Amino acid sequence: MENGPQVIPFRRGERTAFTLIELLVVISIIGVLAGLVVGLSNLAGRKMRENRIRSELNQLMTAIEAYHAKFGHYPPDSVFRGTTVVNPVTNQLYYELTGTVVDNVKKEFRPLNRQETISSDTVESFFGTKGFVNSSIDPKQVKSFMSFKTGQYQELSSNPDVELLVVPVPWPAGRLDQPCADNKKGLNPWRYVSKNPTNNPTTFDLWAEYVDGTKIKIICNWTKEILEK
Repeated sequence: MENGPQVIPFRRGERTAFTLIELLVVISIIGVLAGLVVGLSNLAGRKMRENRIRSELNQLMTAIEAYHAKFGHYPPDSVFRGTTVVNPVTNQLYYELTGTVVDNVKKEFRPLNRQETISSDTVESFFGTKGFVNSSIDPKQVKSFMSFKTGQYQELSSNPDVELLVVPVPWPAGRLDQPCADNKKGLNPWRYVSKNPTNNPTTFDLWAEYVDGTKIKIICNWTKEILEK
């Protein structure tokens, strides 16, 4: 008698599918795993944003200290229009750190390696100062302390053209607490104070604010901790 494959007969009552409880358990496990994946992804994205902000903060601090070494003082901060109150949001760091070429006849300033100009009246209107310290009629006499890439600065105004250094995390559109009045969507400037700074009395305060979920967080040059506003 030849030995062939044996067929196991179906037995009545033998289970051939998952029970409802088993399916619910499997679905629960999948849900937990999916939640872990999403949570880890959000954590990785948060850490990436924090690291990028800290990296740019350190670069700016180095450039500002180099500016101080050359001029004997830190870049001036700006004031609110018609007052003497420091405005940390709208500041001229972009122009002071890149350097500008001045045309005394036209009373205009032009950042190095750019064609766009900013008039002295515009400087006074937006920053509360008559001009820029790091400026000269001779481009060779102008010192550039930092070269900024596209995305590190953004237009506060297009007509007239006014630039600000911005945090690498845009401000969410639609929020009522936009950093700048009448600004473009997502504009999130670096905050800067050199006149009587609160946290670094002998130097300067430099910080970034950004929205993380429902909270506003702060990365700054006076503590390594991430603060909440």
